Amino acid sequence: MADELIRLKLKCKEVDVILDGPDGEEKKYTLKELSGADRNKYLNKMSSRVKIGKDGKAMGIKNFDGFQADLLRISLFDENGEAVSVEEIEALPSSTQQELFEKAQQLSGLDNEPDSEKNE
Repeated sequence: MADELIRLKLKCKEVDVILDGPDGEEKKYTLKELSGADRNKYLNKMSSRVKIGKDGKAMGIKNFDGFQADLLRISLFDENGEAVSVEEIEALPSSTQQELFEKAQQLSGLDNEPDSEKNE
């Protein structure tokens, strides 16, 4: 018998999101965890943005255009279950986009935060 039992859920995590428009209108969305395959496609796409130095080490990002929108376009869905367009995502205020991006990273385990810090 194993010393430890791991029980995991096979349903992707979801978070409801309400964005308040400037006119007071509420828009409802859902932020969803990526599948393993979608996460890998996203990571492969992001790896092409990394600048590599002569020593072979990462030096930074080549291009920030659409950096956050690339994750949100596969994680953020409107109330009809349709993916939100890159154009709509990029039109959001930067602080809103940042908060959604950080939550999307967290949902899909892309935030690089050690598990011990998540549970504090």
